[in-house]
Amino acid sequence: MAEIATMVPLMEKLQMSGITLIMVEHRLRELFRLVDRVMVMNFGEKIAEGVPEEVMERKEVKEAYLGTEAG
Repeated sequence: MAEIATMVPLMEKLQMSGITLIMVEHRLRELFRLVDRVMVMNFGEKIAEGVPEEVMERKEVKEAYLGTEAG
């Protein structure tokens, strides 16, 4: 988590200047706070894509990455 905290200010500056970033990250909770759109893959297959708030609610994402059982 320290790595993400260190990178956040730089990523925010890049975002404000209009630069698009592509990131690969397994800790989605941290990543979702920084991005406008996200695509989530699981074992090489896309399981969700869209704005973080909607993607985070997807059953497949919860089960694969967020450590919670989908209701």
